[in-house]
Amino acid sequence: MKPRESTIQAKEFQAAALRRQVAQYERMIADLEVIAVELGKQIEAEERRSGVNDPSNFAYSTVARAAGERRKNLSATIADLTDRASRAADELVGIDGFFAALASADVGGGATDGTMARSAA
Repeated sequence: MKPRESTIQAKEFQAAALRRQVAQYERMIADLEVIAVELGKQIEAEERRSGVNDPSNFAYSTVARAAGERRKNLSATIADLTDRASRAADELVGIDGFFAALASADVGGGATDGTMARSAA
């Protein structure tokens, strides 16, 4: 295998892995957002049940306090996953740029989908 072909194959593999990773991040973010909404509902229900809405009040429900901490932690996790997904998407754009530059440099043999046409050797 020629060095150029191995580089192309490595970039294709890297792009596929990044696409899978971005999709996985997006699924995880969606799942965590649903859990955060459910925790919010649980907090509201507990505050209604106890009649105390102020977390600084000594009589505030420990269940509501714990659910609030879990929701806060989930929000931090969602922010981190969003940042990771953004960085992976940016890296994917760079790889797509590599294929676009490769296709424009190889005027006669480039494929239109951003990948190189493989010759049967």
